[in-house]
This record gives sequence, C-alpha cells and structure tokens, in this order.
Amino acid sequence: MAEGGYNKRTRDPFDKTKNRGQQVAVEKEARVGITLYDIDFAMMEYMTDVVIPDVEENGTKVKVPLIYGNPERWKAATKDGFMRDQRGRIQIPLVMYKRNSIARDDSLANTMNRNISYSTLTKYNKKQKYDKFSLMNNVQPNREAYNITMPDYVTVSYEVMIWTNFTEHMNKIVEQFQYATDEYWGDKDKYKFRVRIDSFDNQTEVGQGTERIVRTTFTMAVNAYLLPSEFNNRPTTAKEYTPKRVSFGVEADLTGGNTSLSKQSSINQYGDVLDFLGMRGSGTGSFVDADTFRLENVEVPKLPPSLVGSFNTDEWFRVYINGLLIDNKKYSFAVSSSANAVEFTVTTGSLSEGGTYPDDLVATTSSLGYILTGSDEIGITGKYLELWV
Repeated sequence: MAEGGYNKRTRDPFDKTKNRGQQVAVEKEARVGITLYDIDFAMMEYMTDVVIPDVEENGTKVKVPLIYGNPERWKAATKDGFMRDQRGRIQIPLVMYKRNSIARDDSLANTMNRNISYSTLTKYNKKQKYDKFSLMNNVQPNREAYNITMPDYVTVSYEVMIWTNFTEHMNKIVEQFQYATDEYWGDKDKYKFRVRIDSFDNQTEVGQGTERIVRTTFTMAVNAYLLPSEFNNRPTTAKEYTPKRVSFGVEADLTGGNTSLSKQSSINQYGDVLDFLGMRGSGTGSFVDADTFRLENVEVPKLPPSLVGSFNTDEWFRVYINGLLIDNKKYSFAVSSSANAVEFTVTTGSLSEGGTYPDDLVATTSSLGYILTGSDEIGITGKYLELWV
C-alpha cells in the first residue's frame, strides 16, 4: 500500500485498458488549443498592425500606441478621463482596451461537443515519400491525420477607449474601426475571430490647463471559440495515420457446425505457413553509401520449417532502383533483428580497360554497372512486417 492507503496496483474499473499498439505520440507543437490569451493577443495584434492608423503631428507621422487596460489603469482612466505617463504628462494619442465579459454562444452551442471531432490531413508525412516505386505498386504514402475536438463557442466583449488632441485624428481612427467591423480579426496563419462594433460614444473634454482631449469609447463583440490543449489529463488532439493500402483476403470459419475437427486441425497446423505466404511488405530503402542501402523499422520473420528446401530464399526480397527491378544476383543482404533493419550490399561492377571510376563501370549478370547516390529511389517488397515508430 502506498501513502494514504492508496494501492498503486488498483485500477479504475471504468477506465478502459489502453492498447499501446494503437497509441501514436502527438508532438507538443501539434497540439491545438485556443485560450482567452490567444483571443486577447489576436485582438491586440490586429488592432496594432491593421486597424489603428498613424496620425500626423507637426508634419511627422506618429504611431498611436495601444495598451491593455489592467484594473489599475482602467480605474485611473475612468476617474480622470485620461492617462498619464510616469512623468505625469497626459498620454495623447492613445488606445486602451480590456476584456469585459465572456458569454456562451447559444446559437452555436452543442452539448455533445466533447464527443465530436473534425479531422485535418497533412499532404504527406515526412517519413513517407510519393515516388515511382509507390506508383508502380499502387501504394499510397500514408498521411498524418489530426482529430481535433470541437471547441466551445463564446462571445467575448471588449471595451475600448481612444484619446486624441484633435477631432481630425479621432475621426481617422474611428473610421478605421468602423470599416473593420463585421470582419475576421487575427493572424491569417493562426486564429481569426469575427468582430462587431455597433456604436461609438464621442466626447470632447478640457483637461488640466488648456489641453483639450477628444475621447471616444465603444464596445466590441467578438465571436470566438475556446479549446484547451488538454482536458482530464488527455489531449484534445488525437493523431493517427491513414492506411497505405486496403487488402481483402479470405478467412476460413472454423466455428461452423459443418466443419470437421480434422479440417480445423489441418488449418491450425499450417497456420504459420499461410501467414508467411500471405505476408507482403512494401517500403523504401535509405541510401548509406555507393554500394549499400538499408531497409529500416522492419521485422523479418523466420522461414517456417515446412517450407525449408521448397521456398527460394533468394526471392525473399524484390529490389527496385528508380523503378527497375534488380536481379537478386546483383546484391546480397543481412538481417539485423536487434536493429530491426536489413542491410543490402550491391556489386557495382568492374572498370572497363582504361576507364575511370565510376563512369566506366561495366554491368554484368552479377553487377549493376553503376554506383548508388542519395537521389536514387529504392523500393523494396518482400516477406517482412513494417513497424510503426
């Protein structure tokens, strides 16, 4: 028993046993999450980069600053009607915003959101290339699929205050905000949210001394969505791979009433042979050097004893280089079970008389007549299983 009487071996009876073979790691950067901070940042970035224009003072363009109104700033600005910097001077021009409220969007609300997901597909994952070998063997390189849980839709309310010295400057800023209403704000490569502004409240005040302050306040309603990257210690994004190829086979039903025990025994006895003969792996070799390439992340089975002497082990693999089938006399292979790999060595050939290497290599029945390069496409089929990594 562990501390507090908790038995580490005790398992939640309602928690389904996880199949480790079906689990796929999701890279940290691939996990999708949309937080309130993401919405705040998207609003700030879009207002700074797109909406808020520069104003001209004394013949010089001035960038209008944008700040987030924390409680202390907002209280001071509401009380005094303006903001002061650390030296006590009124900050003009200035735009300040803060988040007011978050409300559930009933028009898009879905009580089954936790059980609904949508999928996005990558074109090809980095471990699978679309090459001539795949095309010739009707193999579609698998793709990475990300199943993302449906988010919760909300309406986020923001309050904005603008201060300027001149009505002309205020008009320019307000016009930009008005033109941007009912548009989607945010980064085109990240998140975008629809923003609506209904009305603007304009005031002209006289500050301390003779300084005139033009102030405008308004409220933005942002249609957004929220999705935590994890919930209940589980990611809201699940990663899987599409199949390379769908194969249909024939299975024997040994449970029928008309099946004799002798037939069952016969099929069970030769089950390993049937499995071996039906096995067909298809993969891509990786270049090592001028006469060597490797087939990685594979498991090569043992030859069933009943096939010893009848199965031609020279036909264990079929090698294609740039789409051409290579005679098995031109290469040898060695299986490394510990490394889950097969290393192939080819015979490149001998030089013609007076020739130079490698341009004048001579091809024979047992040699290629050329060397391998990193640009060669090497396809390998045969009796092996592909392992997921």
